[in-house]
Amino acid sequence: MERVFAYLKEYFGMKRTRHRGVRASVDFQLSTLAYNLSKFALDKLNQQLRNSQQIA
Repeated sequence: MERVFAYLKEYFGMKRTRHRGVRASVDFQLSTLAYNLSKFALDKLNQQLRNSQQIA
């Protein structure tokens, strides 16, 4: 879990929260959504590469 927060801080600009309350919550949720989608896409790409190497 600590790695996720480090990634969000480094690449999604979450070092300092610029908002408070609902805006901060929405900002964090959108950042975690983008992180999860990028991890999902990377996993799918790696799976496709592994499958294509097994066929060849």
